[in-house]
Amino acid sequence: MALRHIWLMTVSDLSLRFVRSSFAVRLVRDGRAAAMVEMALVLPLFLALVMGILVYGQYFMLAHSVQQAANDGGRAAIVGLDAADRRGIAVRAVDRSMRSIQGFTPATRSVAVSETAEAVTVAVAYSVPRSSLIRSSFVPSPGNIIRASATFELPVD
Repeated sequence: MALRHIWLMTVSDLSLRFVRSSFAVRLVRDGRAAAMVEMALVLPLFLALVMGILVYGQYFMLAHSVQQAANDGGRAAIVGLDAADRRGIAVRAVDRSMRSIQGFTPATRSVAVSETAEAVTVAVAYSVPRSSLIRSSFVPSPGNIIRASATFELPVD
């Protein structure tokens, strides 16, 4: 018990000596030190906010581009004569629309074309490249695969 009392007394003496030292007094009274502490507390939150804006901004831009590619594929597919022709036209239209996406290759997307007697549906799934900011682990992202679909009515004969 006496050893614990001595240890506590030693720790408290050291902390009192630190508080009484001229360095500690100057640090407490100096405005620059307060600014450094405030910056140390605020900077990580600010960086997380900025990274979140960048990651989600890129995600929404890619989601919009994939939806637009599905729309373009569906719009182009309705002029095809049969199912195989519609599929080929839709795939070419999707690829043409997605060419503007940085890191896009035909291997990073999949296109599914389905049709009924009245409509054709084009579904596009895009796998985000590994070099994308969305795949950073600093901010949780909504997902690495972006899916979109568009349905258009077939013209009546």
